Amino acid sequence: MDFAVELLITDSGIIFTGLVGTGVTKTLLFSKNLKIFVPEYLFDELKEHLSRIKLLSSLSPSEVDSLISKLKGHINIVEKSKFEAFLDEANSLISDPDDTEYLALSLALNKCPIWSNDPHFKEQSAVKVFTTKELVELLKAKKLF
Repeated sequence: MDFAVELLITDSGIIFTGLVGTGVTKTLLFSKNLKIFVPEYLFDELKEHLSRIKLLSSLSPSEVDSLISKLKGHINIVEKSKFEAFLDEANSLISDPDDTEYLALSLALNKCPIWSNDPHFKEQSAVKVFTTKELVELLKAKKLF
């Protein structure tokens, strides 16, 4: 099956890395060649870890706030009601309950690939999962990066 890698579900680990880092993850998060979807609760997670993100980032607190605002405008935030019918199935496919919403969202979006460096996602085979390295390789092969 051929996957449209231009459409991706992105987990919180990728978002955190993009917010605190200066490398390829941040570049990809804001790429015009990717349409990124996240469950709405991701921003609740961000709020919980905001002080840590500001501490680890090389940015000022106001620059972090600005970056998060820019990110919200760039990615597609999906309400839980749009994928909650898939939560039980997703929960049965993956061992880490923290990953269930991302997998359920993927299933709701016709098995949209997931971008994550979390090894739990590789335990299941229902949905294609790309690590950052794999995504970069694929996008370079398609001349999108």
